[in-house]
Amino acid sequence: PKTKRQLLREMKRLFCGLLALCVLVLFNASASSGDIIIPGNSSDTVVLVGYSSEMEQKGITCVKSNYQGRNKEWVNRTLEYKYKMFNDEENVDQEEKYTIEIKVSKYHDVLDVRTSGAAWLVQRSGGNYTYQIRHYDNTSLVISNYIRNISVWEPCSFWVKIQYANNFTQLANETFHKLCSNPKLVGYDIQACQDRYIG
Repeated sequence: PKTKRQLLREMKRLFCGLLALCVLVLFNASASSGDIIIPGNSSDTVVLVGYSSEMEQKGITCVKSNYQGRNKEWVNRTLEYKYKMFNDEENVDQEEKYTIEIKVSKYHDVLDVRTSGAAWLVQRSGGNYTYQIRHYDNTSLVISNYIRNISVWEPCSFWVKIQYANNFTQLANETFHKLCSNPKLVGYDIQACQDRYIG
């Protein structure tokens, strides 16, 4: 007869084997059944909290993107921002809003952007419709121009779900600062931007 300790060891081994099998089945099912879920192709509002300084555009603030729905593998989103017009008489806030579509390639860390609304993003990122995903987790996304040479740092943008605008992960922040050219963290002031969108 087996001792209590031996029975516990066997049960532990059986449990570990079953757990490993479940993980393998779940991994294979999720990998074969659908999309990579990242901020941007989920239904969450995402905001721009950082970018490479060469992408900076004077007067543009409060950049955000809202989910609008799906069209097969493409995710429909808005791209919205505030633009401060400077003239001799007054400073005027204007709100710009475009519709864009994004798609994350299933087996590659690549994000594609299309439609006329992409012009804003394309113009400010060197004319690209394809971006390399440098980091993603459940709360944040760092994308760069497509990597042509591993010894050259590409311009990047750093996006997070709006509820994490002031509390993004250390790994995302480190990725942004270590792998992107001239990284500039600008944050996203939720209250100030909300007031600007209302006003």
